Amino acid sequence: MIERTDGSAQEVGMRKLRLMNALTSSLVAIALGVIPSEAQDYGGSEKAPSIEWRPSYRRAVDEAARDGKPLLVSVTATWCGPCRQLKQLTFTDSRVIDMVQSSFVPYLIDADEHPELVTGFGVEAFPTTMVIAPDLTILKRMSGFQSAGDLVANMAPLANPSTSIRMQKDSSEPASALQPANAITFGFDGYCLVSILEESRVRRGSEEFSAVHRGQTICFQSEEHRQKFLANPEKYWPVANGQCLVSSREGASAGKGDPRLAVTWKGRIWLFSDRERQQRFIQTPFYYVNEL
Repeated sequence: MIERTDGSAQEVGMRKLRLMNALTSSLVAIALGVIPSEAQDYGGSEKAPSIEWRPSYRRAVDEAARDGKPLLVSVTATWCGPCRQLKQLTFTDSRVIDMVQSSFVPYLIDADEHPELVTGFGVEAFPTTMVIAPDLTILKRMSGFQSAGDLVANMAPLANPSTSIRMQKDSSEPASALQPANAITFGFDGYCLVSILEESRVRRGSEEFSAVHRGQTICFQSEEHRQKFLANPEKYWPVANGQCLVSSREGASAGKGDPRLAVTWKGRIWLFSDRERQQRFIQTPFYYVNEL
C-alpha cells in the first residue's frame, strides 16, 4: 500500500533538507578558511584601503615640498582602456597602496579635465605615470599599463627622497614639472583642424592665425578658418583629445594620433597612431566607438 503524504509534511521535509544543506555548506567553508559573504564583517561603514589622491596639483606640490616626499602623478582618461585597468587592478593592489601612502604624495590627472597639465608634462600616451622629486624634477616616466609588481619595482628605488634627488635624470625630460621645456609646441603638430573637417585636406596652419584651446596652441590656414574654430571649438576638436582609440581598445597604451592619418566620421575628427589602426577603424568603427 502506498501512503500519501500531505502537503504540509512535504514542506517541513524540504525545510529540513535546505537547513541541512546550508549547515553542510557553512562547515565546508569554515574548513577551507572561507567566510561566506553574508557573514563577512567589514567593520560597519569602514572603507577598504585605497590611495588617497590629492584634490589638486598645487596642493600635492605644496605637500611634497613640505614633507620632502616625491610625487606620484598618473595621467589617465576615462575613455582609455589601459587607464581603467591601471586604476582597477594596479592602484587597488595592497602593495601599491602601502608604498604610495607611506612614501609618495599621489595626484591623479584626468586628461580631459586638465589638458594644460597633459601638455605641460609632454604626455603623448595614456596612461602615463611619473615620479617627481620635491624640487619638481621628473625622475621616472612610465607609459602604458603597469602591473602592480612592475609599478612597485619602479617606485621602490625612488621612495627615499634623498636617493631620488641624487639620481641622474633623463636628458629628454622637462627640467621642471611646472616649466616644461616643450611648452611652446603647437597642438596637433600645427595642422589646421578646420581644413581637416570641412575640406578633407591635411594642411599645416600658420602661427599668424592661431588660437589657444584646452591649453594647446592651434594653428589655422587663414583668419577665416580661425574664426570658424573659435565660434565652435568642440566641433573641430578631435575625439578623445586626439589619442588613438584603436590602440586603447586593443589593450596598448592610448598613443598620440597623427593628424596626417585623420578620418572624419559622424561629423568629428578621429586620429590614429599608424595606418594599420586607421584601416581597422574604417572597417569596423562601431567596435571602437564603444571605447568612449
